[in-house]
Amino acid sequence: MSKKQKSKKNKTPKKRFSTSFIVIGIITLIVGFWGLSELYSGYQQTQLAKKSEHSGVYRGVSGLHLAKFEQSNYRFRESKKILDPMRYKMQKQMISYGVAGKIPQVLDQIYCFCGCSHSIGHKSLLSCFTDDHAANCGICMDQALLADKMTSKGSSIVEIVDAMDLQFN
Repeated sequence: MSKKQKSKKNKTPKKRFSTSFIVIGIITLIVGFWGLSELYSGYQQTQLAKKSEHSGVYRGVSGLHLAKFEQSNYRFRESKKILDPMRYKMQKQMISYGVAGKIPQVLDQIYCFCGCSHSIGHKSLLSCFTDDHAANCGICMDQALLADKMTSKGSSIVEIVDAMDLQFN
């Protein structure tokens, strides 16, 4: 082999190594930024909860909820009656309306992310279950089912609100 051929063979692996090194570096940076954002998000939620204790109301990262720290003297914002789950035919509708009857105090403190508060004047997620709106809205039903799941596991209202913000906001 000539000197030129040998030098070309030696240079090719170096280019591949440096390209691989750059790709690995970029991936490491992306993962690092993602990890820092997750860490900051947790810190932000903790700080919001601490600041909210003075007012007694936790609004979450979105600032849209009205979750009360003191649940014993809770006053409902929604005064209308929840519709009977048995009036619906689909299982998800029946279950989510049943959840509204089971945990109305929790749903009344949660902002509904489908936008019904702006379009039809709902006061909270609970309001969606006082008419047929939730039966036709996957977001309302999904939020109610998540709230029920977390309530069953013993999650606090702050944890539920944070989960709603992370999943639906």
